[in-house]
Amino acid sequence: MPTVEMESTSAVVLRQLLGGRGGLISYIRMIVRDLDMAEDIYQEVCVTVLRKQHEITPGPALEGYFRKVARHAALEALERSGKRPVSYSPELLDALDRAWSDKACESPSGKLDALRQCVDKLPPKSRRLLSLRYESHLSGRLLAEQIGYSPKAAYVALSRVHRALRICVQQGSFADGSAL
Repeated sequence: MPTVEMESTSAVVLRQLLGGRGGLISYIRMIVRDLDMAEDIYQEVCVTVLRKQHEITPGPALEGYFRKVARHAALEALERSGKRPVSYSPELLDALDRAWSDKACESPSGKLDALRQCVDKLPPKSRRLLSLRYESHLSGRLLAEQIGYSPKAAYVALSRVHRALRICVQQGSFADGSAL
């Protein structure tokens, strides 16, 4: 029977794994270059971590461990699918992992919160455009048809929304909506 200490350790590991979902999926996507595949691999990582949770010690190195498991799972998935990463040598993946680790120290959750607030301040048409693009996975001609624009006009509109969001997050101007 598990002890209270083991259960709390498991809860900490699980909370950290689920709390870093967005960043870990981004890391996996960087390797496999396919969002759907990255989501599937994230699920594999969760299963692996849950299976090995009794061997894991919570702490600052845990995110690095999650990335190591994710990297291994991503490379295996690419091999199974027959897809090859774009010339990712082990050395390049190590360098990317080190850079990712350095970036992780910048608290991506703060930027994510700022982005959410910035998106909330967007006009309804801009939010709809983002929803169609990223929730419905529409792009190009299909996106343009949905909003009644030419493909070029849809691209320009989406680019403007991206730019406004980037500026808003960088400047923290979501409080008054001035960047939007």
